[in-house]
Amino acid sequence: MIKAIIFDLDGTLVHTELLKAESYAQAIQILTNGSVTHKMVVDSFGQYVGLPRAGVVNGLFEEYKSPLLEHLNGLDNETVKERIISGRLAIYHEMLNDKKLLSSHFCKYNLELLHRVHNDNFRKVVATMSHLREAEKVIGAMGIHGKLDIVLTSDDIVHGKPHPEIYLKVKELLKIEFHECLVIEDSLNGIKAGLAAGMHVFAVTNHITRSQVHSANILAPLFIIDDPKELINKVYHFIEKNK
Repeated sequence: MIKAIIFDLDGTLVHTELLKAESYAQAIQILTNGSVTHKMVVDSFGQYVGLPRAGVVNGLFEEYKSPLLEHLNGLDNETVKERIISGRLAIYHEMLNDKKLLSSHFCKYNLELLHRVHNDNFRKVVATMSHLREAEKVIGAMGIHGKLDIVLTSDDIVHGKPHPEIYLKVKELLKIEFHECLVIEDSLNGIKAGLAAGMHVFAVTNHITRSQVHSANILAPLFIIDDPKELINKVYHFIEKNK
């Protein structure tokens, strides 16, 4: 029997992955004086979706190491990474403070599932690789904080997704069994984390994550949802079958 629904945040409840991609793209384009274009970073961002911040920055740094070091001559690798982080966070926080922009990125049907499972008295959790400051701002904008039993962020763990630590911690805090947990994710790294924790996982893909999720072939087609309008029916059908 399913007792808890665990939602990823970025790309699942709100399309902040799009905003994150944009913030990294702008920051790196500025740092390289345009030799790394906005489109280049946005196009490559999909492989880093679902990773903690350090994983994203490390990946993008390695990918664009040559032009970054060329234009930030004399700076060591770690300082360059810090410049990427500080630059993109300034851009990203401006985006999060734009209520109209943020609300336009809410995942309508995935949020409807959260409200539905709240009304049906399931336990609800957000387990995200965002840091607490950003996660609380986004959750507050969606007005769902009072409907969540637990919010876990990258600040609460040592190992980020695809490591299962965050989901193992959810299970520990809720004091329920792995098979009683159902995870809603959008990214391949998040899916891997949920499966590694021994939980049921549904993937609600978007245009950034869809190709990777399908090509990885780690979820049966039944559990991959490309049209979010189908999410509630498919999740509730699964819940009914597993009573």
